[in-house]
Amino acid sequence: MLEIIGMILFWCVLIAGIVIIPFGVAGTFIIVGAALIYGLLTGFAEISLGLITILLTMAVGMEILEAIYGALLAKKFGGSKWGILGAVAGGFAGAVIGTPVAPVFGTLIGAFLGSFLGAMTFEFMHNNNFNHAFRVGLGAFLGAISGKVTKIIVALFMVIIIGFKLLN
Repeated sequence: MLEIIGMILFWCVLIAGIVIIPFGVAGTFIIVGAALIYGLLTGFAEISLGLITILLTMAVGMEILEAIYGALLAKKFGGSKWGILGAVAGGFAGAVIGTPVAPVFGTLIGAFLGSFLGAMTFEFMHNNNFNHAFRVGLGAFLGAISGKVTKIIVALFMVIIIGFKLLN
């Protein structure tokens, strides 16, 4: 009975790791942590240290990719180094400012709008062309959203890998 309760709790944590990603929480690390705890409790019989290393690498890689996605799309939309810097700084500042305003959704909305406003503002200060700056801001906004969506997909893939390891 205790084993069943443990498995239910384990799967709830894995699912929660996916669900909380849109709200600015590093759910991929929660998934890695849950896998590590499971491995420790079972003597790494089903979830090995090798798998945990792969999951950790995926989580770290996704954090880095998510952080630069807005900058990459800002550049693709014609942004200069100033627009790229604004996308990164604005995304971070927006998340920090948005969190106390509305603790769950404020982080998400703040990061998206911050990327847009940061890229647009810095790009406008650099080239004084509003239409161009707006396009760069739009790229940063789409990049921020793309980063979140990609992170959710990777987290889902991580959980699927864990599921397959437990079923074999």
